[in-house]
Amino acid sequence: MKKPTAICSALLMLAFACSARGQEKPKSAENAKPSTPVKVQVVLTEYDGEKKIANLPYSFLMYSEPNQAPYTNFSRVGVRVPVPAIGKDGQSEFVDVGSSIDCGVKTEEDGRFTVRLSFERSSLYFQGPSDEKGTIRTTSAGQPYLPHIRSSSLVLLKDGQTLEALVAADPMNGHVFHLNVTLNVQK
Repeated sequence: MKKPTAICSALLMLAFACSARGQEKPKSAENAKPSTPVKVQVVLTEYDGEKKIANLPYSFLMYSEPNQAPYTNFSRVGVRVPVPAIGKDGQSEFVDVGSSIDCGVKTEEDGRFTVRLSFERSSLYFQGPSDEKGTIRTTSAGQPYLPHIRSSSLVLLKDGQTLEALVAADPMNGHVFHLNVTLNVQK
């Protein structure tokens, strides 16, 4: 069994070490890096072969904080569309159609920026090879097809850089979607 004085000495040393750590001086406001205003532009472009069908730009002005989790800006653009529900006494359900974007930015130690991006796009319209633009396709039960894209990405960008975060093909009509992200530091 250890002597009480040895235990007391060990506890005192531990308490002193903990209190010394707690008394460390916080970084002064002069040394702290300021937040950086940035503009993030997200562009979804849809192609039918070589032909550009749609170009949908979205921009966010936000502040990037160094060494902190990114704040998130979001955008919801679209409409709620009534869709007949099968087997529910003719009641309609409403479905969101359009774009939904969540975007956050964090400043990295080397001056670059990590952009966290969640992108979701659905539409009511379908254009196949022989269809007119704006055709609404339905199932045999009268339900509309709702083409849908969903992507979640982390991209590392420097000021003025554009990066292609996603390339995806629609299995229904073969259209190819490109999602580009550009970051610009605001002065």
